[in-house]
Amino acid sequence: MQGWRKQQEDAHIADTTLTDGNAVFAVFDGHGGKEVSIYVKNHFVKELVKSQMYKQRNYESALKETFHRMDEMLLTP
Repeated sequence: MQGWRKQQEDAHIADTTLTDGNAVFAVFDGHGGKEVSIYVKNHFVKELVKSQMYKQRNYESALKETFHRMDEMLLTP
C-alpha cells in the first residue's frame, strides 16, 4: 500500500554516542511492517560497530555489510 497510513511504520536512529566520535542517523521504512523497522532500529548500531569493516574505518562497506546482516538476522528464528 502506498500513501497515507493510520499508523507510523517507520523507525529511526539518531545515535551520537558512538565511542569513536562517529554518529549514526537513519530512517528505516516500514515496508516490511512495523516490527521489522523496529527490529532493525534496535540492532543496527550494535551490529555496525562489531563489523570488521567499521573497525578498519571502511564505513561504506561497514554500512552495506550491516544491512546484509540485518537481513540475515531477520531470517533467523
